[in-house]
Amino acid sequence: MTYQILPATLTDVRDIQQLNKKLFEHEIVSGFDANIDINWSMSEEGKKEISERVSSPESCGFIAKDADTTIGYLIGRILEEETGRAESKFAELEHMLIDESYRGQGIGEQLVNEFKTWTKSKGLKLIKVNVSFKNTSAIKFYNKVGLDTLDVTLVGNV
Repeated sequence: MTYQILPATLTDVRDIQQLNKKLFEHEIVSGFDANIDINWSMSEEGKKEISERVSSPESCGFIAKDADTTIGYLIGRILEEETGRAESKFAELEHMLIDESYRGQGIGEQLVNEFKTWTKSKGLKLIKVNVSFKNTSAIKFYNKVGLDTLDVTLVGNV
């Protein structure tokens, strides 16, 4: 089957919101992150943020389409890290999901490659993604597409 990877536009926001909700549900159900607001994706705040990501020159969105159906998405943005790093500006891959029935077909890799191309076009050399350490399948995927473990963030309740 042939899938299209396209830049996301404002007309894709609703599809991205729905896929983002599936991502958040998966994160909670799988025990990766209980602190996610399951309602954020479909909220006005979520719609506004996703709309900003697909329309701002400092961020990007890509979608994967099978005919007229959006089957995956990736959202990323440019961030500046704390001082003391050789590369302080980087691209953060914020959210990505491929519909379960389409996984294992190289679509995620195609989305990440589009993100890498966008990152290079912005003059950046580094991309980052935060993944729950419990999400071993996501870590394996990101390792496969060329990302390595750099930091481990620890959190706790006070």
